[in-house]
Amino acid sequence: MMREYTVDELLEAREKRVGLIDKLLKRYHAPLLVMRVNYPGLEKTNPLTVNIIEAMSPLVCSGLSAKVCRKWLLQGAEGPILYVVVQEDVLTLKTIAINLEENHTLGRCLDLDVYDLEGKSVGRQELGYLKRKCYLCEDYAHHCVRARRHSEAEVVAYIEEKYREYRETLLC
Repeated sequence: MMREYTVDELLEAREKRVGLIDKLLKRYHAPLLVMRVNYPGLEKTNPLTVNIIEAMSPLVCSGLSAKVCRKWLLQGAEGPILYVVVQEDVLTLKTIAINLEENHTLGRCLDLDVYDLEGKSVGRQELGYLKRKCYLCEDYAHHCVRARRHSEAEVVAYIEEKYREYRETLLC
């Protein structure tokens, strides 16, 4: 289950994801929600990422209930990825995604992308939200990733801690 992929395999998986998103949008003519774990490095498919996606998938789908047309959970070099075709206005869908990212214990660990019918990713800024902040500091996440400001171990420790917190809430 846990495998370290190569950089080339990761890049190829990203290309395949883009192609799959395009295919799904053309086939179903409805917006698409794509959920991944923001996990560093090349071991993106591991027990932690799988557990997080498996925990969050039912929550995402039940929150959208009857509006879900189809869903798939795939695993590979980019880790586990949930694809959900949803009959919903894209801005409403993105608002739901942002609320989950900002208010759920595991939300900051997730990347919830929403694609419109043309395949364009709907940004947070289109709804008046600021760019996402880094897990570990107050800078924008994008800046920290690009500058490699934090070690993989620091980021993984944060994700593990959030998952522990989530598991503890289930026990209460």
